[in-house]
Amino acid sequence: MKKIFLDGIVYKNPIIVQLLGMCSALAVSTSVINGLGMGASVTVVLVCSNVIISLLRNVIPNQIRIASYIVVIAGLVTVVDMVLKAYIPSLSASLGLFIPLIVVNCIILARAESF
Repeated sequence: MKKIFLDGIVYKNPIIVQLLGMCSALAVSTSVINGLGMGASVTVVLVCSNVIISLLRNVIPNQIRIASYIVVIAGLVTVVDMVLKAYIPSLSASLGLFIPLIVVNCIILARAESF
């Protein structure tokens, strides 16, 4: 358990090691609340998109694979953005444009491709 935790947080952390998604992480993390909100939003989109894409992997033709991944991710980001605007408007206002930018975040696309 300790090895899995250290691998995910320290040794194989996509933001630190691979420098994926660094722009949004730096821009939004001006406070703990913003960092936690962005982290939770990315985590929800990441988990849900990977579940949906892994279920649809055999159905999606290879020629439109990346485009269909982006459609799934965009739909989930839209839901997350609407939930933030409805229930936590102050956080939504402070995160601003960076929530919709989750759609083209390299971490999300890289994980979707690897599943």
